[in-house]
Amino acid sequence: MDVHIDELTTSVHSVDPEALLTPAVLSRVVDAVLAQLAAKGRDEQTRGSELDLRSVVEQQRAGGT
Repeated sequence: MDVHIDELTTSVHSVDPEALLTPAVLSRVVDAVLAQLAAKGRDEQTRGSELDLRSVVEQQRAGGT
Protein backbone atom coordinates (compact mmCIF):
# COMPACT_ATOMS: atom_id res chain seq x y z
CA MET A 1 0.00 0.00 0.00
CA ASP A 2 1.46 3.37 -0.97
CA VAL A 3 1.01 6.32 1.34
CA HIS A 4 1.46 9.92 0.17
CA ILE A 5 1.65 12.82 2.62
CA ASP A 6 2.58 16.13 0.99
CA GLU A 7 6.22 15.68 0.01
CA LEU A 8 6.69 12.35 1.82
CA THR A 9 6.16 9.08 -0.04
CA THR A 10 6.56 5.66 1.53
CA SER A 11 5.37 2.08 1.20
CA VAL A 12 3.69 0.20 4.02
CA HIS A 13 3.64 -3.61 4.07
CA SER A 14 1.23 -5.44 6.31
CA VAL A 15 1.21 -9.12 7.13
CA ASP A 16 -1.85 -11.23 7.74
CA PRO A 17 -0.89 -13.30 10.82
CA GLU A 18 -3.14 -16.16 9.68
CA ALA A 19 -1.28 -16.46 6.36
CA LEU A 20 2.20 -17.01 7.79
CA LEU A 21 2.27 -20.71 6.96
CA THR A 22 3.36 -21.41 3.42
CA PRO A 23 1.66 -24.32 1.67
CA ALA A 24 4.88 -26.35 1.99
CA VAL A 25 5.09 -25.78 5.76
CA LEU A 26 1.40 -26.55 6.19
CA SER A 27 1.86 -29.77 4.21
CA ARG A 28 4.75 -30.82 6.46
CA VAL A 29 2.66 -30.12 9.56
CA VAL A 30 -0.24 -32.20 8.20
CA ASP A 31 2.12 -35.06 7.27
CA ALA A 32 3.63 -35.03 10.78
CA VAL A 33 0.18 -35.11 12.41
CA LEU A 34 -0.98 -37.98 10.20
CA ALA A 35 2.21 -39.94 10.96
CA GLN A 36 1.66 -39.49 14.70
CA LEU A 37 -1.96 -40.61 14.42
CA ALA A 38 -0.89 -43.72 12.51
CA ALA A 39 1.79 -44.49 15.11
CA LYS A 40 -0.74 -44.06 17.90
CA GLY A 41 -3.11 -46.48 16.16
CA ARG A 42 -0.32 -49.06 15.76
CA ASP A 43 0.63 -48.65 19.43
CA GLU A 44 -2.96 -49.19 20.55
CA GLN A 45 -3.30 -52.25 18.33
CA THR A 46 -0.04 -53.71 19.68
CA ARG A 47 -1.04 -52.99 23.26
CA GLY A 48 -4.41 -54.65 22.68
CA SER A 49 -2.83 -57.80 21.27
CA GLU A 50 -0.32 -57.91 24.14
CA LEU A 51 -3.16 -57.70 26.66
CA ASP A 52 -5.23 -60.36 24.91
CA LEU A 53 -5.82 -63.10 27.49
CA ARG A 54 -7.03 -65.73 25.03
CA SER A 55 -4.76 -68.62 24.15
CA VAL A 56 -2.78 -68.59 20.92
CA VAL A 57 -5.07 -71.28 19.48
CA GLU A 58 -8.18 -69.21 20.23
CA GLN A 59 -6.57 -66.14 18.63
CA GLN A 60 -5.69 -68.12 15.49
CA ARG A 61 -9.21 -69.50 15.23
CA ALA A 62 -10.56 -65.97 15.52
CA GLY A 63 -8.46 -64.88 12.53
CA GLY A 64 -5.33 -63.59 14.24
CA THR A 65 -1.86 -64.84 13.42
